[in-house]
Amino acid sequence: MKAEGRASTNGLTLTASLTPRQLLLISLLIGLLAAALFTRFYRLGTPDEFYFDEVYFPTTAQEILRGDPAAWEWFGHENTHPPLSKLFMAGGMALFGEDNAFGWRFFGALAGIGSVAFIYLLGKRLFNSEFVGVVAAFLLVFEGLSFVQSRMATPDTFLLFFTLGVIYFLLSDRYLLSGIFLGAALATKLTALMIVFPIVIYFVYRYWLAEQGREGGARLLYLAPFALIAFYLGTPALFGGLLVDEVQPGVLQPDVSAPVFIAALGLWMALCALAPLGFYFIYRSSHPRERDKDNALAGSLAILPLFFVLVPLSIYLLTYVPMLFSGHSLGDVVQLNRAAFQFHSTLDATHPYQSPWDTWPIMMRPVFLYVSTAGAKIYSLGNPLIFWLGLPALGFALWQGLGGVRAKLDEATGRLSLSGAVSPEQAALLFVVLVYLGFFLPWAIQPRIMFIYHYLPSLSFLLLALAYAIHRLWHQPWGRGGAVLFLAVVALTFIYFYPHLAAVEASEAWQESYFWLPNVIIRLVDNVIPSLPQLPDTFFWFDSWR
Repeated sequence: MKAEGRASTNGLTLTASLTPRQLLLISLLIGLLAAALFTRFYRLGTPDEFYFDEVYFPTTAQEILRGDPAAWEWFGHENTHPPLSKLFMAGGMALFGEDNAFGWRFFGALAGIGSVAFIYLLGKRLFNSEFVGVVAAFLLVFEGLSFVQSRMATPDTFLLFFTLGVIYFLLSDRYLLSGIFLGAALATKLTALMIVFPIVIYFVYRYWLAEQGREGGARLLYLAPFALIAFYLGTPALFGGLLVDEVQPGVLQPDVSAPVFIAALGLWMALCALAPLGFYFIYRSSHPRERDKDNALAGSLAILPLFFVLVPLSIYLLTYVPMLFSGHSLGDVVQLNRAAFQFHSTLDATHPYQSPWDTWPIMMRPVFLYVSTAGAKIYSLGNPLIFWLGLPALGFALWQGLGGVRAKLDEATGRLSLSGAVSPEQAALLFVVLVYLGFFLPWAIQPRIMFIYHYLPSLSFLLLALAYAIHRLWHQPWGRGGAVLFLAVVALTFIYFYPHLAAVEASEAWQESYFWLPNVIIRLVDNVIPSLPQLPDTFFWFDSWR
């Protein structure tokens, strides 16, 4: 049975044919996007006031909208992050009114919907499965942490959207779009530097394929992406200390003049950016008679600096054009970025709802964002089913990804050798796990205070691992009912917590029902099991919210 439609124009007859499966898929996608649209925009203007970090970002966006040059000054304004998210907020206020909460949150909510679309595309692309994509999108729609952040005028919802866009276009080999999204991500938050990890992982996989003889002989060229790590992560590591030192004007480090420092920094960045070209010319000189296909493959990496260095940095600089038009100079842009780098590198402030990075996966410390005079609350709180069951799903993804790999230790030499084959599906699973870790583990060395919403990029890949596990469950003889039941419970859990996600007034009994682990129970555990470390009241889930 097929649904058919015909249209005739100027004598040309067009016929479209959809199978029942395609109709079902289109219906599911439309339903998911409608659900994302409804959940992100319904009551978006509530609360109708600034709350939590909205006291910084939209207020500065208002000044940008008015053309106030002071908006780009350091003291008294939010310039600890690049300006792109604030420019979007200013655009929303231009459309809906400067004092309209719906306006300053509008584009953030759109980014939240865009993230749902991108995670569907990523799941489909990675696993060649519409099912995985649909399930991943479903999980993101009903995931509380991303829901709350997409309805608040802060940079994190934009960062998630651009991050997913970078990786999707990368995996689709559309490097120009990937580079544009990378620039936008960097212009939102400099923590987007961690996106270099999936970029390098992807090209290392391509190098591995070349080594297996599956893509020709351009093996050396796939080392070129490692130059991106030196460029994006090595530069702040090597020169960051010079940037944050408090020294007299005109000197960035004792006995090191500003021109010398700038020359050294520029030379280092140029070498890193041009390193892929070096790999290209070495290859061409050592393989003068390679087939045209391999030459084309080598040539594609010759413009890697364009896609992942020049394009992103150009996008980043373009976001400061409004600053230049407000009467500031390019030197002011440099100084503003230096002040921001110094701020984040030396910040030692504390916050009652901060949380260590290693507590995020179990959601030990949500962030209490808002309470109204009537008692309605907002927490930056994830869906516990997704958080907690996503961890074993991530382990399952790792186990499945390594299923074809064998390790052998030579007792005589002590050398460890790996053998076996990795299928495209296993490679996708390993990519999901490695990107999750690449976004998560760097926070272990972050010196400043952190919050659970910094976990969002990692969480998106946890969702992909969980979607894959549900996909495998679905194909078991007994699994379809379990998969449907799990997804239904995920949606019901989101609805259950909705009052504390969207500032909806709820009865006292309903609100008290959220606190599943009162501290008195934790104290009893402390007394019964003396070997356990003392569990602080301020960091245990859920009663610690109060």
